[in-house]
Amino acid sequence: MRRIIQATGVTLTLLLVAGCAGAGPATSTTPKTGGTDAPTGSTSQLPTDTPFSLDGITSCAQVEAVVTPYITGLVPNEANTVDEWGVSCSWETAEGELNPDNIRAVSVQLAPVEAGSETPDTSLIADMDGGEVLEHGWVTSNGGVAFSLSLGTAVAGAIATTVWVPGVEATVGGGQWAGAPALDGEAAVEVVRSLIG
Repeated sequence: MRRIIQATGVTLTLLLVAGCAGAGPATSTTPKTGGTDAPTGSTSQLPTDTPFSLDGITSCAQVEAVVTPYITGLVPNEANTVDEWGVSCSWETAEGELNPDNIRAVSVQLAPVEAGSETPDTSLIADMDGGEVLEHGWVTSNGGVAFSLSLGTAVAGAIATTVWVPGVEATVGGGQWAGAPALDGEAAVEVVRSLIG
């Protein structure tokens, strides 16, 4: 049975670990790799025969290389999988970990989308508490959409970001914790772009 990406489940899990995160100011040192200066006007669809794909991703080691700044101190989930249904990679608190900065989790889920599928409707996202539709040049110029749902406090927050482009739907679960780079919406888009763009 095809794995389904469920942003709500990711968000709820992240909320639980965010509540345990260490004290101190959340950092906003999101690594930037550029690319947000492309036109952000109305979306345009790529031809249905040339969507993005997951063909270049064969293991979670490739994903780990992209999210390294965000997973320091975490360990890979034993259930990490890359198969014909998609990519499911996550990193979590190590057993016996006592450093509160490492009581957190990061996940990257990608699934193929059938050619010609309709762009998701994000009209309700902006009205949700913690919801934000992201205006990112790479996403919009490729006929896609991206949005985040954030939950948390002043010192820690869980953020689930969904990125949809023709051929691929991705959900990146992360957030902001004291002492760690923020895996916020824009950073999540850059993670996806690095993997499939």
